[in-house]
Amino acid sequence: MAGNNLSPRQKMIGMMYLVLTALLALNTSKEIINAFVTINSSLEFSVQNMTSKNNLSYSTFDKKMETEADKTRPFYDRAQKVRKLSKDINSYIDKLKEELIIATDKVPAGQKVELIDVKAKDNYDEPTRVMCGDKQDGRGKKATDLKNKIEEFKKNVVAALDPKDQANWKMKLDDMFRTSDPDPKNKGDKFVIEEGKRTWEMANFYHNPVVASVCQLTKFQLDVKNAESDVVNHLLASINATDLKFSDVVAKVVAPTSYVIIGQEYTADVFLAAYDRTSTPEIVVGGSTLKVEDGMGKYTTSPRSPGEQKWSGKIRLRGSDGQLKEYPFESSYMVSAPSASVSADSLNVFYIGIDNPVTISVPGVPAENVSYSASGVSLSAAGGKGRYIARVSAGREATINVTAKMGEKSMSMGSFRFRIKSVPAPIARIYGAKSGKISKTTLNSMGGVSADMGDFLFNIPAKVTSFKMTVVYKGGSRANLVDEPANSSAFTSNMKAAMQACKPGDKVLIDNIVGSVAGQTKSLESIILTVN
Repeated sequence: MAGNNLSPRQKMIGMMYLVLTALLALNTSKEIINAFVTINSSLEFSVQNMTSKNNLSYSTFDKKMETEADKTRPFYDRAQKVRKLSKDINSYIDKLKEELIIATDKVPAGQKVELIDVKAKDNYDEPTRVMCGDKQDGRGKKATDLKNKIEEFKKNVVAALDPKDQANWKMKLDDMFRTSDPDPKNKGDKFVIEEGKRTWEMANFYHNPVVASVCQLTKFQLDVKNAESDVVNHLLASINATDLKFSDVVAKVVAPTSYVIIGQEYTADVFLAAYDRTSTPEIVVGGSTLKVEDGMGKYTTSPRSPGEQKWSGKIRLRGSDGQLKEYPFESSYMVSAPSASVSADSLNVFYIGIDNPVTISVPGVPAENVSYSASGVSLSAAGGKGRYIARVSAGREATINVTAKMGEKSMSMGSFRFRIKSVPAPIARIYGAKSGKISKTTLNSMGGVSADMGDFLFNIPAKVTSFKMTVVYKGGSRANLVDEPANSSAFTSNMKAAMQACKPGDKVLIDNIVGSVAGQTKSLESIILTVN
């Protein structure tokens, strides 16, 4: 999600969206497809909430225009321009989503179909055609139009702001909306981009089911609303940016954390905002008066049971008129028994011979105060607090024990077990096919047998190291080529000659396929192709 002030719910939606998008690189299941519908609904709900929030900001502008029109007018006019820009691009995206659904389900133009009611939710051909067309770089279709709209939106929003703010906001909006082509990934001594993802268009919309493409478009709408919110609130704050005045006095409770573990102390600062260091208010909690220093009371307690702990009190202070005034406050915090979370980025399994990402954390405890011990597995830091790479070489089970430092004490947070499995055998393919019909032209254009990991959870390289080819000619009028071996993934000259002689109905059998993945030798399933 764009912006730095998102709610926890919006951040969670963003995380779920990224996970589901990553899963599209695998063999997409019905559950994943349906999950995109749920995520899209959550994103649409967030768009509605952000729209309501923005409407409150515009209402504040309207009220200020009634009382401070001269000072507010320049910022009000800019806010209205941003409002229209946001409305226009969101309307464009709404029509684009409708076009995708109509094209996918073949319904009459103008007929309203909700994403949950789309029959071909897993169809990716039509969305790819609409968004990327048939060009290799995916440019020139609706995805390119959308990118241009986003770039135009950023440019016009920046132009609507005060010149002294434009450079800073251009950087912010460029960070919110990244419309450049994907950065190349370092692979050995070369920089490469994942096949099929060379451009922004392909990276965002190529080969995505319609539910994912619609979900992606809704995410862009939420990004636009977030950008609108940030800019409009900036303009709203700019009205009184140079004013020096105070707001009404209210009671505030600030705690370093609202989540503690049994055995820890819960500490909170209770004060008046804006408060006066020379004042000494009376702060009462549960019948007890807190000690006050520099106008601030310190509340400390040690919970003995888990669950939500609520507390409240009053701040009494005499005003300039000598009258005693009371300001009630209330707060709460959560208490839990000792616990920790350990997540391998795919199920509770470690695979032999590959990097298994692992995150180790304890709620409410800084990463530097969390330690571990492990058996059956070695862990190495992976960059980022609490992130590790797990490596296993053999065995059936690995265990990770987590300990957290609480003040001067170290507490066990539990043990976590992981199964150890071998990496599955790769899938052999010729021109992407495992078996079936193939044209002679396509067959003769292939240089050999490739291999990939199919729907395996990790994106790791695989290759074919040897195989055998048998060609069976229809009718038996020509000599069969039997047991022609190859000690690499490439077709031999004899194999190519045999395939050149193929006619419709002839069969090509690739068997005894041996592959390599994660340093392990694997036997791969055979391929049977019929020339058509």
